[in-house]
Amino acid sequence: MKKKYTKIRCSYINAVYRANGTPIIIPPFDSTKKLKEYIDLIDALVLSGGEDVAPSSYGEDNVIELENINPDRDKWEISLFKAAYKAKIPILGICRGMQLINVALGGSLYQDIDHQLNCNFSHLPLDLEKRENREYVNHKVNIMENTLLNKILGTNQLKVNSHHHQAIKKTAKNLNIVAKSECGIIEAVENKSKSFLIGVQWHPEDLINNYSCFINLFSELVENAKVRKEENING
Repeated sequence: MKKKYTKIRCSYINAVYRANGTPIIIPPFDSTKKLKEYIDLIDALVLSGGEDVAPSSYGEDNVIELENINPDRDKWEISLFKAAYKAKIPILGICRGMQLINVALGGSLYQDIDHQLNCNFSHLPLDLEKRENREYVNHKVNIMENTLLNKILGTNQLKVNSHHHQAIKKTAKNLNIVAKSECGIIEAVENKSKSFLIGVQWHPEDLINNYSCFINLFSELVENAKVRKEENING
């Protein structure tokens, strides 16, 4: 029997720690019995990268280019996200995490960019050495002005790393598109309501050593968590 496991890179943990947060790793469960306990425990939520989101989650059949999927993880993380979203817990989605947020709120995905979109460069580096280098930046992102992401990063254009072959297709109605790549692929989304929710397609946790602006995403998440906690304490 093939062993099943889910892993997370230390860079996520380090980014939360450097933003003065206390990282807690939440394992995926095959039921939602522990959901409320985690929602009561956490002050913010980071949804990390990982496997492809199963197309069954947004009502599509698998295309041949689909890679590894983990429906059990999808089910758990969608339930976890929905509970956190309902509780107005600050949320940051990264790569798969952004895609999962979009699916959980009713959106859909391109299952493979290279075969379903016309983009003049690959969002998943073909060179294995570059793919292994998580700090390698390979394309520009244009950020819309007067958005929260624009304010947090302090710029409307930057270069990012890229490790994905899927992307948002239909955007969930609760989300605003706030950044795109040079070929038009959605690179970031924000919540339409006031509660803190940002999704980015790149991996800021791997860039904080060389590009200081990216730690701001995690610092803003932690600050929003503190504000929400104080508001709950004060009633």
